[in-house]
Amino acid sequence: MSKDSDGGSVRQRKGKAQPKDVAADRPEAETGTPTAIGTPRNGSSTPTMVTQATMVTQATLEKQLVIRQPVKRVKRRRWFVAGIAIGVVTAVATILYVNPTQNTHINRMQEVLGDFDVSTLLPDSLLPDDFVQDISRLLAPDKTTPGPANRSTGEFEPALTLVEEEGLAKKHNVILVPGIISSGLESWSTSSCSRPYFRQRLWGTSTMFKAILLDKECWVQHMMLDKKTGLDPPEIKLRAAQGLDAADYFITGYWIWGKAIENLAALGYDSNDMALASYDWRLSYHDLERRDQYFSRLQSQIEMALRASNRKSVLVTHSMGSQVVQYFMKWVESAQGGNGGAQWVDRHIEAIVNLAGSPLGVPKT
Repeated sequence: MSKDSDGGSVRQRKGKAQPKDVAADRPEAETGTPTAIGTPRNGSSTPTMVTQATMVTQATLEKQLVIRQPVKRVKRRRWFVAGIAIGVVTAVATILYVNPTQNTHINRMQEVLGDFDVSTLLPDSLLPDDFVQDISRLLAPDKTTPGPANRSTGEFEPALTLVEEEGLAKKHNVILVPGIISSGLESWSTSSCSRPYFRQRLWGTSTMFKAILLDKECWVQHMMLDKKTGLDPPEIKLRAAQGLDAADYFITGYWIWGKAIENLAALGYDSNDMALASYDWRLSYHDLERRDQYFSRLQSQIEMALRASNRKSVLVTHSMGSQVVQYFMKWVESAQGGNGGAQWVDRHIEAIVNLAGSPLGVPKT
């Protein structure tokens, strides 16, 4: 028995010691106050896994709390205005050029806009200078003064100037012979695939692009030829468009013979003494006669023009059209062809005008 300071007694139990103060036996580092986040308790400079995770979390929070400066939207506004301007010009041009031979609205718009410069609405880095200048020329009137040394290239020019200055007028009958891929090809099939395109051009005009993008398989079936016969595949019938419209404009705004027809009309020509001999440029010359009687029709047209006006015809050829006419001149005089005799060409054809043709053919590459 022993007494404590309070006078009480404490019974000692045999075989068991008094419990020690656990905190007193702990290392000094463990009994201290908690340290800052990221610093080990034992004072070591090596971060633990928990410390590394804490540091990553702090870095992430700092990035999220960064206050970003407001972005200037001046450039975006300029691009937006530029997009609207280009869209309006494109829409107006598409609407007005549905019938490319009617340019009355374009002329009125040019008079209203006058010296308007489209480039003032566009950012400097938006489009090349040449394209901007082309748009400006479209909207601004042509200020070129017609003259012998500086011919105007506007509507019905330079024919109108030549009529006024030199008194030129029509004389011989004119037949235009287009080149390869110039003639429009239209569908005359009535199969299930062809019905949506009946009498519509699958080569030329916007219908071609619509068919290529939305109905490519059907378009290919129409354009390809039978590998054995060299003619149309079964249930497919594609024929060359007829009349001056067959090759005046390939697509909206892209003229081929359109300007030549305008200038000839300014000289006094019309559909009675000017014709366009379109053909299916996919076919061989032999098949052109076998399927479409192309050369027979051309012979009859030239002979009829001579009987009607007592004047010979002038053939204006472009590109592959020069070779078509060369073949025709040999065919028409041959006994196996038109059977016109050796003097037929001299009696019926006044001259041949070759525009970028290849009379000697083209080399293979």
